[in-house]
Amino acid sequence: MDSPGIISFRRKVRGPKFALALPSIIWYGLFFVVPIAFIVVYSFGTKDGSKLIPVDLGHLSGANYANVFDETFFKVFKSTLRISAIATIACLLIGLPVAYLAAFKVAEKWKAIILALVVVPSFTSFLIRTVAWRIPLAPNGFFSQWLVDMGWIGTQGIQVLETPMAVQVAIVYNYLGFMILPLFVALDRIDVRMREASKDLGAGRIATFFGVTLPLAGPGIIAGVLLTFIPMCGDYVTATILGGAKGNMIGSMIASQFSGAQNWPLGSAMAVLMIGAVLLSMVVGAALVWLVMWIVKHPSPMTIRVKHAWHVRSVARMRAGKNSVLSFDFLPILLKAWTALVLVFLFIPIGLVVAHSFNGGSSFTIWSGQPGTKWWDELFAGSVMWSVIARFVVFVVVGIVTRIALGRTTSISKRILNWTGPVAFLLAFVVNGMMTGWYESIFDFASIGDAIRNSFIAAFGATILAVFLGGFAGVALARRPGVWTKVFMASVFLILVTPEIMDAIALATWFPRVADFPIIGYPFKNGWGPFNGGMNKLWVGQSLYASAVVTLIVRARLAGLDESLEEAAADLGATPARAFRQITLPLISSALVAGGLLSFTLCLDNAVISTLISEAGSTTFPVALIGATRSTIKPFWGVGAVMLFCVTLGALWFVTVVLRRSGSSSSEIAATLAGS
Repeated sequence: MDSPGIISFRRKVRGPKFALALPSIIWYGLFFVVPIAFIVVYSFGTKDGSKLIPVDLGHLSGANYANVFDETFFKVFKSTLRISAIATIACLLIGLPVAYLAAFKVAEKWKAIILALVVVPSFTSFLIRTVAWRIPLAPNGFFSQWLVDMGWIGTQGIQVLETPMAVQVAIVYNYLGFMILPLFVALDRIDVRMREASKDLGAGRIATFFGVTLPLAGPGIIAGVLLTFIPMCGDYVTATILGGAKGNMIGSMIASQFSGAQNWPLGSAMAVLMIGAVLLSMVVGAALVWLVMWIVKHPSPMTIRVKHAWHVRSVARMRAGKNSVLSFDFLPILLKAWTALVLVFLFIPIGLVVAHSFNGGSSFTIWSGQPGTKWWDELFAGSVMWSVIARFVVFVVVGIVTRIALGRTTSISKRILNWTGPVAFLLAFVVNGMMTGWYESIFDFASIGDAIRNSFIAAFGATILAVFLGGFAGVALARRPGVWTKVFMASVFLILVTPEIMDAIALATWFPRVADFPIIGYPFKNGWGPFNGGMNKLWVGQSLYASAVVTLIVRARLAGLDESLEEAAADLGATPARAFRQITLPLISSALVAGGLLSFTLCLDNAVISTLISEAGSTTFPVALIGATRSTIKPFWGVGAVMLFCVTLGALWFVTVVLRRSGSSSSEIAATLAGS
């Protein structure tokens, strides 16, 4: 047994408070801060195509910034800000009623269902959801043909694809879920007694909403705007796939300067100006919010008269009994109808992807008129018979396992669970009848088979790095706070809000330079083990955002737990390492699992960073799919998307189970997914 002197010595010998976060500090400094600093330096250089890094830093000047403001760039720049601002406002107006209904108007069971229906499309492959919009928006798509058949338009159809309108619609769709989640979290945290007190004092529904609910939901609105507006400004995928020449955005324009024109100085100047414009827009938005809040706190005669009019009208309605009718009859019905329409809107692309993966034609986006089915003659066709039987067995087994899992982890009634087996059998019957050759021969195509394999390898590697870095950093933030905490959290915040195109081009320009370093550069130049340098770059690039997400999840998990167990371990003489291994690590295990699974889903879908830094032999599914959009997309790409969708769905379900077993409610799970 250790003596008191040894225990006292152990307590005194402690590292700095940021010791556990030191790996993340080094990682972010080496692969985030320094690369972006070089982008700023490159913006003052000149193009030199004779060098591996095509930048001449011998004569620094601001000529690139002057060249940026030509007519083309300025036009695209204004278009990007306009599309992003309109999409952010649209997401707020569309998502606020859905979040309001989930927070105040439904029971806990329906709250979980609504949140699940919002989360699933939001975390499904960003790229394939964007590609799916080519199906209804094309001139020969089903929406255009439906309008023609109805006689509402001419036989030429509609031309929405490759226009700013197509980009606008897809951007609103792609980011809507990331607006709803933080709005719900903020509304759900509002004390119901605040709203009840407002109504007891005579305020009506409208006055209570604008006077109490909306101001208290301010943090959620700000978080939703940050999670939508900033990524929209740097969106690279949507403009490339749907915009064409008429729907160009600044993100794709910057990427073309690095990957096509090889004009790094001009592209760097564009990137720096984009960041400046985004920050300026956020400052202006924050100033407007502050001004509104100041007006509310310091009412003018005009606002006093408006509030008085609201109050008088509310009292009159209450006396007449109209307010009660509106409250209990019409408003919930309207909110539910709106929410149903929004949820249908969120699942339209996913349904189209699944349906078109069974397309009997040679194009993924154009329906051939009939599914490519094989039906039941194959049941007696030699070796194919075993494939049919195997699919039947798989579906039935999945149905049985699902019934057992749902019965143990949820409160679904037995009457519903008893239908799981028959539904699985029916699904196996339908799928075997509709199964196309694309599903059987999916891995016969080397391009898609290798791409899916590379996507999984890149996601696994980046997830391991994210869990390691984010786990230690989250523990340090929660248990060893100090002055360093503010600086580190600012770095994490910058990683989360910096447009991904900025990270991508910073890493793309940094890796050729770091490859010349003696030790650090070896994995990126020669590879490591069975993995080439491109795969190692993908691990690093994808781990930045993912590790920041894990950091916030672990920090939030530990912040809600008492430190008494860890303090008791120290009092009993346990070393910091032993206390961490036996006490802290079990406490954060659920957060690590949840963060790891979320990181995996995010990395599996990464397109922007993968496009700019991947190399031959490390091409991922999103990169290969972007390349396929330049010609006719074959249906087997839809099959690959369905497979990745099933993997993502399984990961999200497992995250929910882990958080449920750790005691988290539906609201807390939503907060975790929203990064709150």
